[in-house]
Amino acid sequence: MNRRSRSGFTLIELLVVIAVIGILAAILFPIFSRAKGMAQRVKCASNMRQLGVAFGMYCSEWDGLYPSPGGLTGERNYWSQSGWGGLTRYAGNRAGGFNTIWCCPYLKHWGSPFPVRSYSMNSYLRTPSDVAYPTGIRIKEPIRQDAVPSPKSTILLYEGALVIKPTPSTVPEYQTAGIYVYRCGDWTCVKGWYNGPAPSFPDGETPWHEDVNNYLYCDGHVKARPPGKHSSTYPQVSWDEAREWYVDKGKYRYLWPP
Repeated sequence: MNRRSRSGFTLIELLVVIAVIGILAAILFPIFSRAKGMAQRVKCASNMRQLGVAFGMYCSEWDGLYPSPGGLTGERNYWSQSGWGGLTRYAGNRAGGFNTIWCCPYLKHWGSPFPVRSYSMNSYLRTPSDVAYPTGIRIKEPIRQDAVPSPKSTILLYEGALVIKPTPSTVPEYQTAGIYVYRCGDWTCVKGWYNGPAPSFPDGETPWHEDVNNYLYCDGHVKARPPGKHSSTYPQVSWDEAREWYVDKGKYRYLWPP
């Protein structure tokens, strides 16, 4: 006489199935996470390329002049404006918030009267060029495209660190406390430059895309690379990186020891 067939799983079989599912999850979840991260980085790079096209359209219409990186007075020729000044005419209004080309898909928090934006313009792109903070932000005169001798190695836009101001600023333009990204700056404003939480950049030690940020160059190409890191000694980044911020590539070479 044949025994009746068993139905269901034994405890051992059930444990084996659970173990296999756990192993598969451990293998697949990091893959899915990396794939999602890569998609976000690609989307971010696409945003920056579109902004690069908008810069080109702006320059064509304004006799070869770039918009100004920004400052304290909110002049209409600054690249990033709340209304239809700067690039908004060419890149679209920022009223769509997080779902626009003005910000990386990873940006989830914003607390500022200014429209959402995670990208910043290289502050050295002015006339005269290569003037450091704080003097530079008071220079409103933009730079000409043909005054940038090495567009393929000169940064135009970068991914900025989130600024968190717990109390209202004494600067009129930044009266409202909140979370935002500086309109312009240099390597010290890049997300990931700090080695730990900084006074105004509490998450400034982590780049937007794991260990890299996207950078838009003046010739329109986008490159992903790790940011420079803060150091206790000046100049704090390598000369190879610093020269990408300057218009005159040899102007401050003497500050970097051989």
